[in-house]
Amino acid sequence: MFNSSKIRDAVYARRSQVLVPVAPISASESKNRIILFGTRYKVGDPADVGNLSYTMDRQDFRDIIQSVREGKQLSDFMVVAIHCHVNSFAFQAYSHDNSTPDFLVELAHAAIDNGADVFVGHGVHTLRGIEIYKGKPIFYGLSNFIYQNSPIPEITDPSHPDNSLLDRTHQPDNKEALLTTSRYEGGQLVEVRLYPVDLGIDGTRPVSRNGQPLAASPQQAVRILKLVQDLSKPFGASIEIENGVGVIRVRR
Repeated sequence: MFNSSKIRDAVYARRSQVLVPVAPISASESKNRIILFGTRYKVGDPADVGNLSYTMDRQDFRDIIQSVREGKQLSDFMVVAIHCHVNSFAFQAYSHDNSTPDFLVELAHAAIDNGADVFVGHGVHTLRGIEIYKGKPIFYGLSNFIYQNSPIPEITDPSHPDNSLLDRTHQPDNKEALLTTSRYEGGQLVEVRLYPVDLGIDGTRPVSRNGQPLAASPQQAVRILKLVQDLSKPFGASIEIENGVGVIRVRR
């Protein structure tokens, strides 16, 4: 932050060299935050170097919440969904992050506080955690239900030395997903079930069937569910594994 401040101050020191006035630095600027060339920076914990944090545009946030409140007035059961695949770490491959960005938790809670019955995050190509918030399910990321594969040069180019039918263009964790069901009694959530889905995790399918959702093998199912268990622990969700299915029982 210190070096960023010096760079910013050195730029602003040249304000008098242009004819169009440049707004000065705000006198009320926080000592722990600066804006440098349109990007906002804040002081963080040295142990968290590389972590990404997000602040929602407050007007956008208010508009979204107003839409949720209006939608709930017109419906008996409301699902709020968001296409979100931003990362929590600068060093993580884009849209392949199992962690949940901070703003998404804030938005999900606010949506339920204002009438949503379910909150679903989609768009990210990996699995994220699950939370039961005020008796309502939040699925922060269920990965891809159907994966659209790109053309493979080994097949489309007859001159390619290796004419293999295996898809090598995507990582295995892009090919694992969840289907979920929620059971209600008397209008209250009592159980969530998680069904692991395999889109071609081991890379052995022919291209014609790669990316198609199939029930995961017993071994893959347990592995996927254990991953979701770990991802959901920070949110307090307790997931039991029963015959290859994840089960969350909700106390009424």
